[in-house]
Amino acid sequence: MIKYFILFAIAGICTYIGWGFSSYYTNRSKFFKSIELLFDKLKTEIRFSQGKLIEILNDFQSHSQDAQTLIKNFIDCLNFDKDICPENLFENIKILNEDEKNVLAIFFKTLGKFDAFNQTNQLANQQVQLAQFFTKAEEDAKKYGTLYIKLGIIAGLVIVLVFA
Repeated sequence: MIKYFILFAIAGICTYIGWGFSSYYTNRSKFFKSIELLFDKLKTEIRFSQGKLIEILNDFQSHSQDAQTLIKNFIDCLNFDKDICPENLFENIKILNEDEKNVLAIFFKTLGKFDAFNQTNQLANQQVQLAQFFTKAEEDAKKYGTLYIKLGIIAGLVIVLVFA
């Protein structure tokens, strides 16, 4: 009886580990979609309402915890006169690679430094690059997201079969 409980727990743990690997890819996809929505909001706000940058960012609600963390880190840099560098911007964000960090760091360094027309042009230009990141993240999520869950389930079942 205990043996079956332990085997069932092992199968569950393997599935959970697979789900953990899978969530990395889905979180990346959510992150880039949220940042894309942020860019759209910034373009609209800069063009029409011309509100303060910190207020615009504080009003933005994201479905991605990492995007919320990035926005919070940027606002902290502005409020506390910290350097807008990758170390400060991407603190507690582990889902981005160096190229993605560099592109986003350049964007945040220049955010609010241009007039409305040039800022919206810059947003449009960087949104193209961001769309490429989102497309790749979406493809990876489709490809690897379910794969890791299935591998976790299969690994758990193999362990159960070996020890049953």
